[in-house]
Amino acid sequence: MEHLVYQVIKIVRRDMKKVFIIFVLFVIRFHLTGCENLEEELTNQFITVEADDGGKIVINTEAINSVATFVNYEVDGVIIQFIVVRGTDGKVRIAFNICQACNPSSNAYFIQKGEYLECQNCKNKFHIDKIGEEQGGCNPAPVEEKEETDNQIIISQKYADSYREKFENWNGPIQ
Repeated sequence: MEHLVYQVIKIVRRDMKKVFIIFVLFVIRFHLTGCENLEEELTNQFITVEADDGGKIVINTEAINSVATFVNYEVDGVIIQFIVVRGTDGKVRIAFNICQACNPSSNAYFIQKGEYLECQNCKNKFHIDKIGEEQGGCNPAPVEEKEETDNQIIISQKYADSYREKFENWNGPIQ
């Protein structure tokens, strides 16, 4: 009987070692990647728009969701980029993809990580519900002059062009 008990204890110890090793590996993996997965970079959409004959830039918002769409508009060889995203409340938000405080740094742009946009210069993060809502400070520059309909945001070419110099040294994402 003692021999049988000894064999059972030996098996339990061996299995406990396996369980312990698996647990340690899981903790290490979570520590290295677990928190990062909560803020993973998302696969964003990129679109290019042009001004129409009437000097209007029209952005269709039907397909906009909580994954930011980066909208590129080119003026005199300089890309001006807008961030367009649907907040958790269903409202579509828009801002220029420049950090108001960090500009003119070439890294004063935002990348989406989960429900947040992160400035690539100062690493400050902003929830998608705040995009285009706050003026001044370290956040994406709101698009103040715009018309909104159910499925469109309309911006005057003249207004967008006024941001050209803020994007001259800009290093943001373009596809």
